Amino acid sequence: MKNQPPTHLFKGVAYHTPTILLTIGLILSSLFHSCKTTNEQAVILYGQEFEQVRGLAKKENKTFCFVLSRPDCSPCVMFVRKLGDRYSNVIFNIVDVSLPENQWYQHWLCSGSLPTTCIFSSKGKLKAIVSGTTESCMQCIGSAISGDTKCAEYFYSKNHPAKDVSIPMLNTVFASKLKLDKGQDISNEIESTLTGNTYPYPVYLKSINEVKQGRNQDAVYWANRFLAFDHPFFLKAYNDLYGELKTIIDPNYTSEDDGVLSVVEEIQLGNCRLNESRPFSLTLTNTGKLPLSVLDIHLSCTCVKLQSEHTLTLQPGQSQNVDFMFTADVQGDVFREIVFVSNGVNSLERVSIFATVK
Repeated sequence: MKNQPPTHLFKGVAYHTPTILLTIGLILSSLFHSCKTTNEQAVILYGQEFEQVRGLAKKENKTFCFVLSRPDCSPCVMFVRKLGDRYSNVIFNIVDVSLPENQWYQHWLCSGSLPTTCIFSSKGKLKAIVSGTTESCMQCIGSAISGDTKCAEYFYSKNHPAKDVSIPMLNTVFASKLKLDKGQDISNEIESTLTGNTYPYPVYLKSINEVKQGRNQDAVYWANRFLAFDHPFFLKAYNDLYGELKTIIDPNYTSEDDGVLSVVEEIQLGNCRLNESRPFSLTLTNTGKLPLSVLDIHLSCTCVKLQSEHTLTLQPGQSQNVDFMFTADVQGDVFREIVFVSNGVNSLERVSIFATVK
């Protein structure tokens, strides 16, 4: 059974387990429909397939939303708690994107922001996307549910480097993905999304489709097109897809053929004093067979400063120190994180920083 949040988290919300969810949802929807009230509760589903939710929404003529979340995302949990009381007569399906079968939703949106709310019409057409939990985000979700989607572009586009991505394109790509999963040829549908596109996911779908249709040379062409998206943002968003595409290009490919970034998983800074600076270094090593480029270094807070360059290249077997400065800004046990983005096998390597601040 998939992970599911405890029922008590959703006070005032209709919530059900995945195995019996759809049946009970239909019964509850019927009961809600028969009630003479103008403020029906939202229905909260968890981990349901798109077609199931669309079928329920179409039957009840309700807008439905897919909320992309993770169980270890505290803002996501708080956000879900608010949904039932905040919005009425809407179906929400909470999708745990930490599960492998759900990661494609974030590939589709090309966004790592959580929670992200995708608002669909009762017939299953995407209307708007809103990322975030602020009051402005909550108001925008309400507006989009009511039919006014003007504000939603800001809350999605600000998280997306490919500015040509639009709701119609996302609808086409979404429908293509569902069709591809059924083993159908998506050549006609996906073609319109590929011309002049700066958005990687349709290129990925095109390559996979060509493999399934036995057009291997075309599959290799589109796999190479996908690998050309080497912006740090894309490497982060599609971290788990690059290896799959490299295998299409070279069936004998293994991860050992690439550059491999090796770095410690955590560093203990021990006791630190508030507002005093503590320097530390991390050693990066390329343990692979090809040159490796570190494309960016992300810091989780302003209390950690990078003292070296953001980018560097390591030859096979080469090591290099990267210098940082930690300045504690809060007392107690402190946890921070550094993320290295590279073109290696695992494009994201995370280092946890622990300190006790007195």
